[in-house]
Amino acid sequence: MTQTARRGSASGEGGPDAAEKLALLKWHLDRYDRLRVSTASRAAVVLSAGAILSAGDAVLLTRLLEGTDPHLDSRLALVFGLGLLGSIGLLVLSLVHATGVLVTLKASRDVSADMRDLPSGLIFNDSDTVRELATFDDFKATVDTQDYPAMVRAVQVELWIGIRQHRHRYLRLRAAARMLRWAAAVFLLSAGAFVVTVLAHAATR
Repeated sequence: MTQTARRGSASGEGGPDAAEKLALLKWHLDRYDRLRVSTASRAAVVLSAGAILSAGDAVLLTRLLEGTDPHLDSRLALVFGLGLLGSIGLLVLSLVHATGVLVTLKASRDVSADMRDLPSGLIFNDSDTVRELATFDDFKATVDTQDYPAMVRAVQVELWIGIRQHRHRYLRLRAAARMLRWAAAVFLLSAGAFVVTVLAHAATR
């Protein structure tokens, strides 16, 4: 009865009180944690695919530089070489974007300008906690004295940072996948043209 009365008075017109808001925010935090893990896993797949494609680029470029067919026109060899270099360049860009999904070089508040003026998210945000609490005693005192409204505000800060970080990483993942597709297309085009040209020269001997 007492707990129900407290919730009713805290929630005003039947809305959620601080504890219920905290539980709902925790659900959202867990959801975005799972999304970030999923995004990182997909970035790892892009990196693995990039490693396979880079091996193919290296093999074909080595054979081209070694002069697989002495009758191959030097201008054609240059075109094939430029195509492979283009594929390698796109592949490098893809790897840069994919590694940016796994590890961000910027601090969480530097990902977007609007996050720099956010209030502190003590306890719930690791960067804020380490920056503002120097000792365990400070940390313990903050945990012991933090009330529900302060917790809700800190969780809101952490959730907003998590949402923006996830969006930032997802856009980088999309860019990495796009670059990888272009790199694969250029590689297949160059490799196919190279093989057809070599076979054509061999057939005319």
